[in-house]
Amino acid sequence: MKTKFHLNKRPVSRQGGVSVPLHGAIGPLVALVDERYLAWLASQVTGVKHATLQRAPLSAVLAHLARLAGADAPLLRTLLFTDAQPTELFDDIVVRLVPPHTSDGGLGLIRAMGHEMVQLARHGTGWLLVASDDERLIPYIDEAQSRGARVVLVADDAAQDFGRLAADDPSWARLLMQADRRVAVPIGAWDALTTPGLGYYAQRASQSDADDTHKPASPVSESHAEPDDHWRAQVARIIQAWWAEEPENDRLELADAMRGQQGVPPETDRRILMQIRRELGRNLSIPEKRLMREMLRATVLGEADAAAATDVVSH
Repeated sequence: MKTKFHLNKRPVSRQGGVSVPLHGAIGPLVALVDERYLAWLASQVTGVKHATLQRAPLSAVLAHLARLAGADAPLLRTLLFTDAQPTELFDDIVVRLVPPHTSDGGLGLIRAMGHEMVQLARHGTGWLLVASDDERLIPYIDEAQSRGARVVLVADDAAQDFGRLAADDPSWARLLMQADRRVAVPIGAWDALTTPGLGYYAQRASQSDADDTHKPASPVSESHAEPDDHWRAQVARIIQAWWAEEPENDRLELADAMRGQQGVPPETDRRILMQIRRELGRNLSIPEKRLMREMLRATVLGEADAAAATDVVSH
């Protein structure tokens, strides 16, 4: 389970970032990618359950994102942090093996990625393109920035409504605030990253994205209506079934984590969002996500506190 920052999700955009360059950054650009996060984000965008990230087009996609964010430097290499042993090697992608997330809550990955950021900045890397949503990276990003590096975060379109995001996902909001720039992945890039053998060409992808802006938005993405009673009953059932299967120790740890922070820990949030999306067959709207998190907190904190009170009375 992730710990709070002091120890150390979201409909997705089809629009790229602005192309106004930032001045002052010198030196090359290096991308640092949490493969687990990028694969999760791909699942949210494409609707493909458990999307497998294609590594072959990754460098081309990241180079395009850097240009969209205004980074006036070529992509030198990509550092890919993963717990999956590679079966194939790709040019300009350096694999950094980290422990499985289940073994340490991602702490090994954060330390490895953070150390790389600081070292790169110390040795003159001007731009860091970072794909992660873990706020434990904040002190590392801060130090890299203090050494002259510009940091661009790969985000989703929730960042466009930052006031809502800060209320719904304060952990993610704090990380986004630390970045110099934020950039969203175009839909054409997601197609390349999730379709074997497709490849990625920025010009073609950009045209695809431009054409897509003229299509009517789906009712789900445009809907801001409050969820009805039927939806509430479905989600309550899913949350209760998940909570009933959680081991007692995990319940206690999650309840402690939620008491000390607003919102829901990112790992739990992702897990429940994916489970609900699988059962409902669609992504959730922003109001639905907000209500889901309220219901989840009520379940975890309410039942945990009730159990604690019962234990006190019994003794």
